[in-house]
Amino acid sequence: MVAVDPTYPLYPLTCILASTGVLLVLLTSFVRHNWNLGVTFLCFWLFVETLTGAIDTILWSDNADIKFYVYCDIVSRLQVITSVVKPMSTFIITRRLYTIASLQSVELPDKSARRWNLLVEWSLGLFIPLLIGGPIYYIDQVFQFQVLEGFGCTNAAYPSVFYIVIIQSWAIIPPILSIMVYYPRVVRIFYRQSRDINSFLRSNGSITRTKYLRILALASIDLLLTLPIGIVGIVLDATSLRAENGHGFYPGWTAVHSTLNWEPQSTSYADLQASGTATLALQYFGFWTSPILAFAVFGLFGLTDDARASYWYIVCTICGWFGWTPAARTGNSHSSMGSMEFCARPQDMVMLDAETGSHPSFIEKDMIPSGRKVDDCSQGSALARKAESVELDDTETNSGQTESSRHKCASNATQPGDTDEGLIRESRSDAANETSSA
Repeated sequence: MVAVDPTYPLYPLTCILASTGVLLVLLTSFVRHNWNLGVTFLCFWLFVETLTGAIDTILWSDNADIKFYVYCDIVSRLQVITSVVKPMSTFIITRRLYTIASLQSVELPDKSARRWNLLVEWSLGLFIPLLIGGPIYYIDQVFQFQVLEGFGCTNAAYPSVFYIVIIQSWAIIPPILSIMVYYPRVVRIFYRQSRDINSFLRSNGSITRTKYLRILALASIDLLLTLPIGIVGIVLDATSLRAENGHGFYPGWTAVHSTLNWEPQSTSYADLQASGTATLALQYFGFWTSPILAFAVFGLFGLTDDARASYWYIVCTICGWFGWTPAARTGNSHSSMGSMEFCARPQDMVMLDAETGSHPSFIEKDMIPSGRKVDDCSQGSALARKAESVELDDTETNSGQTESSRHKCASNATQPGDTDEGLIRESRSDAANETSSA
């Protein structure tokens, strides 16, 4: 049979690409032992939602048959959980940027502060979403689940004001708090540093400018994506509720949890069209928000130099299992920082695992001389492994330098450009070193 969705198979293909992208971000974080809870929560749940979205639209592309009861029961609740996790995760990311900007450090001052920070982040990114997707969702759950032709199985919340206030409101509350409390502080700090930054950018080209643009993009996720998506979703929900003549704030426990209404229900694509433009638009909008956010996350975290080096390291590792070694890459396989020398100060070498619970990961600069041939499976993979260093060449030619400038800058697999903490610390270190050298 022909798929009822006129855009099919655009959505499942997009979901497959999006899930692959966020999975790569998770894998590179695993390879480098470099974790950020906000990014990890966001990538994991986006991977789950986009993957199940692709499966749903393929299995139910031309039908509304009620099948795969266990799968649909799980997926319908996961959809509620992910609707809360996404704004919570971007809130955690902005909050982390705010903490770093306030403390001028990626490490909290004491153990109690780190424990409290972990408790807050785990509560926001896991416990609260599970609470919303579990008992709170059950209060308004009218069916076990429902199947929409062309879209697959989805949650079955009763259309009421209660649903919008208790469940949908989480799509706008975290981004509003983020924009009002944290975002101005982050932007203000970088604005104050604009003179040093601009001086550094003029002397070193566009490399550090890209890093600062990534910082601002990270801090602006709530402003540019999360909040607009949440507002549009609530407006469409309210419009659809009004068109369906919703039954006030909440119809009552008995009306919602009637035994006759608990069985799964199916809705044809024709019925969705007959329900009005707002209802159909709500379905399309709700399904497309996750792939868009997944591509944004991959663009920020999955296309950096050391992320690509990690991909190559993963490929080399997998090929090594089968006894095959890929050919070495040459040319610009080195760090984009070229032969610039950035020796980290002792206080800048911090451990990110203090707040995230990962294995120790010291942050320093990758220093690979320009033009050097790199064997990615033996030498180039050092960009993606910790505790392997690369010495700078031609140190003897700089005999007029001080003892500290002749110090060898160790290269580490975990480069700070991949996390919000590393971006800020690295850019500050760059600006400070440029100022001191001037």
